[in-house]
Amino acid sequence: MKVICALNLLLLCVCSAIFANPSTAPIVTAEKYMEYKKKNGHLNEFIPPKIVLVCYQQSTLQHLLESNPDMKLSNSFTHLYLIEGGRVGVLGGWGMGAPALSIKIEELIALGVTKFIAVGTAGSLMDKHQIGEFIIAQKALAEDGVAHLYLNGKPYANADAKLFSIWNEFSKNHALPSFQAAGAWSFSAIFRETPADVIRVTKEGYDVVEMEAATLYAIGQEKGVQTLSLFVISDTLTDKTWIPHIKEPKVRNNLHKLSEWALKFCKNEVK
Repeated sequence: MKVICALNLLLLCVCSAIFANPSTAPIVTAEKYMEYKKKNGHLNEFIPPKIVLVCYQQSTLQHLLESNPDMKLSNSFTHLYLIEGGRVGVLGGWGMGAPALSIKIEELIALGVTKFIAVGTAGSLMDKHQIGEFIIAQKALAEDGVAHLYLNGKPYANADAKLFSIWNEFSKNHALPSFQAAGAWSFSAIFRETPADVIRVTKEGYDVVEMEAATLYAIGQEKGVQTLSLFVISDTLTDKTWIPHIKEPKVRNNLHKLSEWALKFCKNEVK
């Protein structure tokens, strides 16, 4: 009887400790979800590409599809197109914003992808950059609603230093236009950017605004994969006004050029 009572007491203590201090680890992970999909026959033939080009604008994806007729939609992974014998992936048409991006990136990492380069548009803060200018984001401020969940209290995330350097070398060797290094303010509520916000973040060293770079970088840092974000300036946001140029030919043409350079970069990386 005394042994049974002692065991019951021990069990009670263990249960109390568990419920008093529940784990902070995620319950559902991309790894678990991908394993579930494999068990249901959805990913049995999927071979992960070596590098993935992330396209934020649908027009960018469409341009690449028209320019590269050998780019084919994956039969196993939604919104992923494959080229170079499947060694290069192009992710596009998946939605917008950090929450949607985080799901796709986590899933691809769980399947074995280790390198990501993203292209899109960004707004210049306080006239720091010219319309149509090319930007390479060194770091990104985590105010997009997702990135902070990966950063353990750190306010920003960094681009992968090695991939940053490799891109700069590629840009130099291929005589590309100058890419201005910048800090990106990742902020998903585009209709809630205030003058106070603009003043605050520019004082902290962030001079472009977009929606996803911080999440891409934060996930990259946690998972140990390489990530890099490149942008074309499409509008200007100051503490007084917003001036859009998003639909102008210069922005569209430069974004198309950027996507072509980025795809060429990806092809070089898998040679």
